[in-house]
Amino acid sequence: MLVKEIELKKWGNSKGIRLSKEELAELGIKGQTAKFEMVIRQGQIILTPKTTFPNTLEELFSDYKGGDLNETEYDWGSPVGEELL
Repeated sequence: MLVKEIELKKWGNSKGIRLSKEELAELGIKGQTAKFEMVIRQGQIILTPKTTFPNTLEELFSDYKGGDLNETEYDWGSPVGEELL
């Protein structure tokens, strides 16, 4: 858990807070942009990172490094005649 005091600062015509690289890493966020859901309730601001889903197979498997499969993971034996597919 990370507890830290932060400042609300002028940012153009608005005000904003900045999150450091370390704070974003604590949330598991990497990359240049991220979306959050914001809830304001009882005087508190709650930001929750939005989960994004891949749009392509390339995005889905972009971090896949491959791996060794053992025979039971891809060879289920001979057909017995009652398979649906």
